[in-house]
Amino acid sequence: MTNRLPVKIVYINLAIVLTTTILYYGQPVFMPLAIAGVLALVFMPFCRWMEKQGIIPVLAAIVCGVIFSLLITGVILFIIHYFKQVATDMSGLMQTINGYDHTIRQYLHDKIGVKGLEKESALPIPLPPDAGGFSKIATSIMGTALSVVINLILILIYMVMLLCIRGQVKIFILKLVQPQYRDETRDVITRSAKVVQRYLWGLFFVIACLWVMYTIGFSIVGIHNALFFAILCGLLEVVPFVGNITGSTLTSIMALSQGGGMSMVLGVLGTYALIQFIQFYIITPLVMREQVSIHPIFTIVILIAGELIWGIPGMILAIPALGIFKIVCDHVEALHPFGYLIGHHRKRKRRISP
Repeated sequence: MTNRLPVKIVYINLAIVLTTTILYYGQPVFMPLAIAGVLALVFMPFCRWMEKQGIIPVLAAIVCGVIFSLLITGVILFIIHYFKQVATDMSGLMQTINGYDHTIRQYLHDKIGVKGLEKESALPIPLPPDAGGFSKIATSIMGTALSVVINLILILIYMVMLLCIRGQVKIFILKLVQPQYRDETRDVITRSAKVVQRYLWGLFFVIACLWVMYTIGFSIVGIHNALFFAILCGLLEVVPFVGNITGSTLTSIMALSQGGGMSMVLGVLGTYALIQFIQFYIITPLVMREQVSIHPIFTIVILIAGELIWGIPGMILAIPALGIFKIVCDHVEALHPFGYLIGHHRKRKRRISP
C-alpha cells in the first residue's frame, strides 16, 4: 500500500505534464477540436430533437452547423456596423487626454510650484508610420484575420462531424474500460455532458441578462453606442475576472473619448459595480447554482493555466474542462483525492479502478 501510493502519484503527475505538453505544442490541432466538442455538446439536445422528428442524423448535424454559422455571421456584421462609429469616437480620445494633461500641468505649476511644466500643455502626437510600417501593420492584421477565419471553418467542420459520430465516440470510450465498469463510465459521460451543457446555457442566460442591464445602465450614463458596449461587456464575461476588468476599462476609455469627463467615467464604474453585484449575488446563484462545483482558488489557477496553454480560448474552455475532470476524479478511486480538493466531495457507491 505504501509503495503503490507514490507510484500512482508519479504516474498522475507524468500524465498531467505529458497532456499539458501535447496540448501546448498541438494547439493548432487540438484547440479548434476542443471548441468544436464543447459546441457539439451545446447543440446535442437540439440535434437529438430533430432526429426524433424524423430528420436523418447527418442532416440534423448540418442544420446545427448552419445555425452556428448564422450566429457567427451576425456577430461579425454587428461588430462591423458599430466599429466605424466607435472608431470615430476614439479619434477624440487624444484630444481629451491632452486636455487632462494641460489641466494637471497647470495645477502642478500654480498650486505646487513645479517649474517647467507650463511649457508643454499637450502630449506629443506620434508621427504616422511610413509606407513600410503600414505594410507591416496591414500584413499582421490580414494574417490574424485569416487565422481566425480558418479556425472558425475548422470548428464548424469539426462540430458537424462530432455531432454525426457522437454515438461512435461514446462506444469507443466504453470499449476502453473493463465490462464491469462500463455502467459507471456511462454515468461519467452523461454527467460530464450535462455539466458542460448546463454551465454554458446558464452562462448564456446570465450574459443575456447582463446585455439588458448594461444597455439600460450605459444609456442612463450617456455612453454613445450603449448597445454595442453592453453586448461587448456581456460577451467578455465568458472569461471570468479578466473579462470584468477588460470590459470596465474599455467602456471607461470610451467615456473619456466622448468628452464625458470623470463624472461619466465614475458613472460607468458605478454602473459596472452595481451590475456585477446583482450578477454575483442574485442572478448567478439562481441560474448556475452548483453546476460546476469548483473552489475559487482552482478557478483562478485553471484560468491562468488555460491562458498559458491556449490563450483566450484556453481561458474560455478552462472551467468546463476542470468540471469534467472533477467528475472523472469523483468516479476514479485513484483520483478521488484530487476531486475532493478541487470542489465539493460527493460519495459514490462504486468507483472505477485505475
